[in-house]
Amino acid sequence: MTVPAVLRTLARLSASEQPQRVQLDLTKTAGLVWLGTDETAWSALTEPPVQPRWTPMPWTARADQQTTVERLASFDALHQEDRLLRLGWAFLCGPATVGGQRRRVCLPLVSRPVRLHHSGGRRYMFHVAGDVAMFPLLTDWSKAAELETRLARGEEWIRATLAAGGFGDVPVLGPEHDPRGLISGNDLVVVAGAGLHAGEPVVSTERGAALYSWARTRGVEQTALAGLYSSAEDTAEDVDTATGDVTGALALSPSQQAAVLAARAAPVTVIGGPPGSGKTHTLAAIALDAVASGRSVLLASRTRNAADVLGDALRRAGGPVPVLFGDSELRQEMARELGTGLAATSAKGELDRLDHARKGAIAAVARIERAVGAALRDEGLVEAALRFQALMPAHRSVAPRAFEEGVDFERLHGLLRARHGLFGQWRTRWAVRSARRLTGAADDVDVVDLEAAVRAAEQSAAQVRVAANGGTSTASLRALLAEEDARGHTAIAAWLATLAVSRRGAGPRRAVAALATSLRSGRAARRRALAGISTEHLVQALPLWVGTLADVEDILPAVPGMFDLVVIDEASHVDQPLAAPALLRGRRVVIGGDPRQLRHVSFVGDHAVREALAAEGTESLADRLDVPKVSLFDAGAAAAGVHWLTEHHRCAPHLIGFAASRFYEGRIALLTTHPSIADVDCIDVERVAGVRDNKGVNEVEVDAVLAHLRRRIAAGVRSIGVVTPFRAQADALEQALLDRLSLDEITTGGVRVGTVHGVQGSEFDEVVVSIALTDEDRPAAWRFANDRNLLAVLTTRARRLVHVITSAGEPVGLLAEYLRHAEVPPDETEGVPPSDDWTVRLATELTGLGITVRTGYPVGQWRVDLVVGERASAVALDTRPHPDGTAAHLARWRALRGAGWRIHDAFPSRFDHDPARAAVELAQELNPQPAHRS
Repeated sequence: MTVPAVLRTLARLSASEQPQRVQLDLTKTAGLVWLGTDETAWSALTEPPVQPRWTPMPWTARADQQTTVERLASFDALHQEDRLLRLGWAFLCGPATVGGQRRRVCLPLVSRPVRLHHSGGRRYMFHVAGDVAMFPLLTDWSKAAELETRLARGEEWIRATLAAGGFGDVPVLGPEHDPRGLISGNDLVVVAGAGLHAGEPVVSTERGAALYSWARTRGVEQTALAGLYSSAEDTAEDVDTATGDVTGALALSPSQQAAVLAARAAPVTVIGGPPGSGKTHTLAAIALDAVASGRSVLLASRTRNAADVLGDALRRAGGPVPVLFGDSELRQEMARELGTGLAATSAKGELDRLDHARKGAIAAVARIERAVGAALRDEGLVEAALRFQALMPAHRSVAPRAFEEGVDFERLHGLLRARHGLFGQWRTRWAVRSARRLTGAADDVDVVDLEAAVRAAEQSAAQVRVAANGGTSTASLRALLAEEDARGHTAIAAWLATLAVSRRGAGPRRAVAALATSLRSGRAARRRALAGISTEHLVQALPLWVGTLADVEDILPAVPGMFDLVVIDEASHVDQPLAAPALLRGRRVVIGGDPRQLRHVSFVGDHAVREALAAEGTESLADRLDVPKVSLFDAGAAAAGVHWLTEHHRCAPHLIGFAASRFYEGRIALLTTHPSIADVDCIDVERVAGVRDNKGVNEVEVDAVLAHLRRRIAAGVRSIGVVTPFRAQADALEQALLDRLSLDEITTGGVRVGTVHGVQGSEFDEVVVSIALTDEDRPAAWRFANDRNLLAVLTTRARRLVHVITSAGEPVGLLAEYLRHAEVPPDETEGVPPSDDWTVRLATELTGLGITVRTGYPVGQWRVDLVVGERASAVALDTRPHPDGTAAHLARWRALRGAGWRIHDAFPSRFDHDPARAAVELAQELNPQPAHRS
């Protein structure tokens, strides 16, 4: 296998894809408001993207514009993550030949995404929301960059731009003309003025040509792409050992820590997990862990919103500010933060000071953990001492000096361990003689008896310590641990930020200065600027980069292995040709995704796959290069296996229960279980008598959605997603929302609308589902709606409540199962009986006092020993050290704390091993609600 052959195969398959449709008439999306020579519009369009602070620009609509302006702003609010509202200037409109076809066009020569916030009446505020974008029919990016940098209102610039796009001799009309009246005319013209519209021109990019070019590039064999398509033997290299602790700027669960450790070592690491399992959080932690070891990281995702989520996760972690190199609303804020420190160098001694603080914080956590371990170990020793109390005199007679003060039990245990290897028997006899001398044991005492006596002496010493302290209590240690954990994360983040700055020598500082210039440019100019900067110096100075997979190829220099690590999110929704440019720019890769979610859509046929494999001699990789069927996640899983994140952090049990059992085979451990929500019904079903028309629209369900939205917005809900499986129903819902809800209602309720495919990756407080189907619909429509991957997305978008609207009296398939699940209120989460006598007796005594108790209560992968109280007053009790040791006990503490639980000590030594006393005192300390009586 050679990487160039793989790249040529992917290039052939990319060329087989159907081209994306080009949106040429932007008035069709939600209308166009013609602004002409409006100065506010021109200022918003041309303002440099990096300022000390963005200043919103006030603008007042004319009375005749109000309705369309309101509709455009509402449309933008419904698609907040897509940034579809744009200011354009100089509109080409009329009949034109595009791609060999005669089309009606209305396209601005330059445009920019904006937000339009309502200030009351006809008053609004413009907020700039992204990059200047040049005429979408310009194919020469260098020429586009030049035109972008000399943008001007004059006719000369318009004609130069038209000529570069292949449109010569087009008349230029003044701003008194409205493009809407010229689209259907007989002549192609340009109107010099500004317009507000919705919809981004979509122009297909020729990925195949780029991949063919990469196939001829030296160095591609040493990239992450090689690791993805090679065997383990082919990719063997010197790597860090995947061991050690993960101490970073972010708190992690055990499964997340395991993923970070794996990513340190492997050429390819794949991380899977269900919705709400913290995949993005884990990928951010992996990136920061790599930066801490001196590496550079490129993080890429399929959509701009997902890239923004990755960038925001890194930014909130507090380490080095990531560079968002593509078109992103969040990039403006990050660019400003970068701008304040682009020329910065670390003050003398600052890095050492922060490193000292970081190590001090880590050491403080370790000290607390050791103290907890000692306390838990003593508690366990006391329990053993009570069980074998009757044997203590006999043990004391065997090893009397072991029962004295100041005995080093760790040394004694070490002496009594058997030695192996050269002279092992001799060394063992010498060590045993030393142990006999130290404990006062006779020479003929058997080793087994001596070991038992030492254990008994250790138990007796623990009894004395615990009694002196009034029993085992870890409350103060828990509080200290929470404080030091937080301090440690903050200290590590501060050290990471300064570490990145400290690596800036003369070359990196020049690269950063050049980057500062590129960040003040639009997309095309930024691409040209980055192409001329030393990539080695750039990633040394700024180690974290975030963008979309399309941005990677369109903007970043084509340098193999430019980054030490590439992290790709949403990989189940990513096809391999799209991912290849990112893989080529890294030496290793981490791939994150969920194979149960919606997959990428491909139009490549099986015949095209067979032809491409045969032409390039890559048949041995047919299982991975079957692009239509194999996503990037699938290819990664075939190369490296999957590290699965097991815990769910988002939804109440009723919301996630169906997906957990039907799509994830019970592999989801719910960290959200708590008596306050465990039996809460979070899914409502509203049945209506709707029918689908010949366009596939169910108007009765549309009306029901609108009525429900008004009720929930009035009730104070501030995040509502409206979702349906079908495009026609989604379009009808959108039109109804634009026609019948005000802009204030849409923005106040945080309303979004779309198909299931459109909301993948999003989450809302509440979700309204319009199934649209009826009993009369054909089986093919039901098969589409019953797709497992589609329902895995549909049923997991809500954090608090789902409201399902259905016209089907007798639904079929998985949807029928989901509706049955929705209409059956969940049962109380069941625990398991305790395996230790103390917890059994304590639970019995508490129950006798009329207090609700639950034993072995599941929270994530953990079991709480004893839960006391009802609903929100429920408290988790530690009744014994965790059977798996101190590390497990600490991990359970952190998991419960992160899930919002209160934790309390109920160790037997606190109450002199008297469960009746313990029950009375705990009832006073906790004041739990009494059990419900029937």
